[in-house]
Amino acid sequence: MDRLQFEVPVRITPAPGLPVEEIYSVEQALDFLQNWPKRRQGKVYDAAFNSCFGATVDVASAEEA
Repeated sequence: MDRLQFEVPVRITPAPGLPVEEIYSVEQALDFLQNWPKRRQGKVYDAAFNSCFGATVDVASAEEA
């Protein structure tokens, strides 16, 4: 298994009424987060982005991300 692949996909509902999205890897999570609206970014967003970025440079694991 790719080291940046999640063991179990992360399921996200971007906003009420929108379909659930499944994220399968750190790279896919970073793409998703980079498109997240600025007005909805905060501490949780920062933690997710930093964890995913850390996984890409071997500071964290995909599961930690």
